[in-house]
Amino acid sequence: MEIPVIAEESKKKGIDIVGTGDILNPKWMKHVKKETSGKSLRKCKETRFLLTTEVEDQNRVHHVIVFPSMTSVENAYSDFKQLSNNIRREGRPRINAGGEKIVDVAKRHDALIGPAHAFTPYTGMYSKHDSVKQCYGEHSEAIDFLELGLSADSRMASKISELEKISFLSNSDAHSPWPYRIGREFNQFNINTLNYSEIEKAIQRGPKLNVGLDPREGKYHRTACNSCHKKYSLKKALEKSWKCSCGSTIKKGVKDRVNQLSDKPADKSVNYQYLPPLSKIIQKTVGHASPKTKTVQNKWQKFYEVFGTEINVILNEDIEQLKSIDPEVGLAIQKFRNKNYSFEEGGGGKYGEIKI
Repeated sequence: MEIPVIAEESKKKGIDIVGTGDILNPKWMKHVKKETSGKSLRKCKETRFLLTTEVEDQNRVHHVIVFPSMTSVENAYSDFKQLSNNIRREGRPRINAGGEKIVDVAKRHDALIGPAHAFTPYTGMYSKHDSVKQCYGEHSEAIDFLELGLSADSRMASKISELEKISFLSNSDAHSPWPYRIGREFNQFNINTLNYSEIEKAIQRGPKLNVGLDPREGKYHRTACNSCHKKYSLKKALEKSWKCSCGSTIKKGVKDRVNQLSDKPADKSVNYQYLPPLSKIIQKTVGHASPKTKTVQNKWQKFYEVFGTEINVILNEDIEQLKSIDPEVGLAIQKFRNKNYSFEEGGGGKYGEIKI
């Protein structure tokens, strides 16, 4: 996970712009400065980098911040340093303040801000609060976006009327730079000119298309036990006082949390495409336990050499052309595009299992 490697792998994936993450960490900030050039939208090789970070507030709620320039990052670092004991050593620093104060600091330095993986148990905004106002107070109108997280999608979020004017982003933590990790979820925008000002406007008005995992694959989608992963209805979990038969704790899932908060029908016009990474699709067709095996990666390389970026393969390329390279993989991609698959839903910290 270093900038030149992320840049190269993002190009293979088909991502034009990627967030740096962790930009408030002094060592990472230094690395980004060294390996990229430009003022607001930094560049390494052919990949552009937005200066981004994720911070945790005093209530353990996570927030994503997007900065307009390195100067803005440095000035925000000085302010946040007064409110944090671990900002020098952590990638995601703990800020000893609530959401309202964090927005205040972000806006002081012209940054964009929104809740990270908003519905996720433990650290999502809606795991601790019942509304945007409750989290961000007087600055709730200043929120620029809401990050959905792997266990939710834009249709689910559209059932909550207070989110009607907030754009939804489908992002994902990378964990490693390889194409089966980076961009597991991504956003497609219409941008006239590739500069920060245009990207800022695009984020605020929302993506042309959200692409990501089916939320049922998310490890917190269903209400389930943290240890044995047995799934429960919300009613049954309440009856059992959130204690599983195995003795461990039952954790409320994103699906049930969204239903608790919803006050209107889902917006069926919302444009969200469910697509896992290509290596995961290939993995399912060959029956391997990992997307990293040589067989999977050799097949991935074939598609990459013929069609270019992974995103082009899974999202745009003609199915018959894909089948000419590998009939089974081509058919699997077709099924995903047409939502012709089933799921063993995820919950309690365990990812869901795709069944093609």
